[in-house]
Amino acid sequence: MVALGLFLLGFVGYQLWGTGLQQSQAQETLAAQLAPPGTDPDPSTVDVESLVEQLGTTDPAVAPPLPAPPVGQPVGFIEIPRIELLSVVVEGVSKAELKQGPGHYPSTPLPGQAGNSGIAGHRTTYGAPFNRIDELVPGDEIVTTTPQGRFVYRVVPGPADPGRAWYTVDPSDVSVLRDFGDNRITLTACHPKYSAAERIIVHAVLETPPAAAAPPSTQPETPTEVSVGEASEADLGGDPAALVPAIGWGVAALLLAATAWVLGQIWRPLPSYLLFTPLVLGTVWMCYTYLDRYLPSL
Repeated sequence: MVALGLFLLGFVGYQLWGTGLQQSQAQETLAAQLAPPGTDPDPSTVDVESLVEQLGTTDPAVAPPLPAPPVGQPVGFIEIPRIELLSVVVEGVSKAELKQGPGHYPSTPLPGQAGNSGIAGHRTTYGAPFNRIDELVPGDEIVTTTPQGRFVYRVVPGPADPGRAWYTVDPSDVSVLRDFGDNRITLTACHPKYSAAERIIVHAVLETPPAAAAPPSTQPETPTEVSVGEASEADLGGDPAALVPAIGWGVAALLLAATAWVLGQIWRPLPSYLLFTPLVLGTVWMCYTYLDRYLPSL
């Protein structure tokens, strides 16, 4: 029971902090990909703030039309001063993309372009970039920076309370990413924290003229209705196929631990434990990885 308790506590730690390490590494790689052509910065040494400032010098009024990048590639940066967020936005909202950072809904315009640009993010795992979006209030800034320049959005009140920015909807809601007749950005995330029962929504309206979008022929086909739960099956729902590998790695960890104990009894405990501890920890980490894939990530 003690071992089981330690295993479960370790998995909680993996979810809350281990996934954050993975997201941090992915963010470094994505940021390096946004560096100007002709440069090949080391992801571990890229200066994100300088890169954001450099991209922000582009004038959106003269920037060439920009099509959406391939899924999994960086779109630009999102900054929310109120909650101290600066993060790379990746194209796509499946579980694979949201592990890397906030994801742009491919069926919506890019940030800074005309229409309603949707961005989803986790609140408790993988760096939890949208953990504090419930702290946003009307008038707060949301800034996006893409190869087309810097775009400042102003948070607007939610429909239920003019003094509060955020509101919640059902995961199957199809209205929050529709065209509202203005240029805005819509943030979506799980609600409440540690649950996927609802989606929390925050809207912000662009304060300046939008940048040019690519011709329709080069844009992804846009459906007539877009659901805020568009990625629910992928990013919020788990992968059932991951359960068998998770069990397999868990059994392997248990067998290695038992082997270490038996060897310690017939040989010497300390050398046995020193020899097997890295192996046990490695198999436990793989078990956690597949458990994370199996369970909903929030």
